Amino acid sequence: MGHQITVVSTKKTHRDGLLTEDLPEYVNLLELNGVGRISPSQIIKFVKKDSGKTVHNRSLLGDLLLRFKRFVSKTSGQLLDHRIVFALQFAFPWLDKSVENELRSADIVMSTSPPWPLHLAGLIIKKRFSKPWVADYRDQFSGSHIQSGSPWFQKREIEMERLLLKSADAVVAISGPMKEYYQQFHPSVFCIENGYEETLFKKSFPANGSFDSRDSFMPKRLVIRYLGTITADRIPLAFFKALARVNQQLGAPIFAEFYGESSLLLKTISEKIPEVGPFIILCQQLPYSAAIDIMQNADALFFIETSNLSSHSSRGVLTTKLFEYLATRKPIIAEISEQALAASYIKRAKADLVISEDIEEIESALLRLREGKLNLERDEVFIQGLSRRLKAAELERLFQKIVNQSTDLRLT
Repeated sequence: MGHQITVVSTKKTHRDGLLTEDLPEYVNLLELNGVGRISPSQIIKFVKKDSGKTVHNRSLLGDLLLRFKRFVSKTSGQLLDHRIVFALQFAFPWLDKSVENELRSADIVMSTSPPWPLHLAGLIIKKRFSKPWVADYRDQFSGSHIQSGSPWFQKREIEMERLLLKSADAVVAISGPMKEYYQQFHPSVFCIENGYEETLFKKSFPANGSFDSRDSFMPKRLVIRYLGTITADRIPLAFFKALARVNQQLGAPIFAEFYGESSLLLKTISEKIPEVGPFIILCQQLPYSAAIDIMQNADALFFIETSNLSSHSSRGVLTTKLFEYLATRKPIIAEISEQALAASYIKRAKADLVISEDIEEIESALLRLREGKLNLERDEVFIQGLSRRLKAAELERLFQKIVNQSTDLRLT
């Protein structure tokens, strides 16, 4: 849209995994090393596929550090975070001049979390450089259903959140429930969803299946794909059992490919559902554009997310992957509650092959997929309204409003 953007971030290492999107030409990336100096990241190469073995993005040291962090977070939640060091760099008098110059010349600053110390960085920058500041949330800090900590730490997180956001010019959240939660901390909270990059999606969508010339109605094999991390609170047990059942019946085999960290999947399959093993293919995480391509070439896409509806945090989960799935116009097999927020988006787009946590219902959907009994009609108006271009325009309007208000205050 003609704006210059500078991103100030931490220096990345192999422990951080893959950087999945190419850096746009209009973005200037500055990475800090922990003492306020510029230090570019190591280049991490992509490996396309692993031959069915467990896939790790982290080194042994990275795994140990992650386990230690999880152990500490069981008590402290998200409050104790080593990235506070990153935030404090912006108060250093020896902060790298290239970063300092960018911040002094900026019209507006946005901090994006998690982790929460990024908002501490935003607060420091606002105070030091007198810039309007927007606090952006991809996930909640306080009230999180993932890292809640002990009751004492939960109260401290709320106090910290209230203290941080008191100085923000606006707060942005990615879903309705998250917006509702942060309205208790700030009077100006806006919901701007993640959206999808429409230029990466094909304008026309091929018919489902790879069909055998001997029988135009029967596909030779079907592939369902999942992209992302599988965590302990969302193991797809119902989907695995349904997939194993369907493949025991006469008809084309159905395979499920999982792209991303897969050690937990391998453990679950070997210990609980070994019969599904021959139909599961574990793959490495892919570069962003390649991930979009394989989404569009799948026969169907698998989606799983928390179905815990007990808090704003759990109800407010809307991942970018959901919007990208909808953009493919592919049928979606969602192992989630029909009451989940993500379910309402899938239904509205008319992309639901099935939304259920019931084995029999998922099995029935897989049989319909095999038989080609699919609803190919989609709500195009709704799907196109979720494009990143339109979401960016919403953010641009918000920024312009805040900058204008800030200018007016300075003039008066």
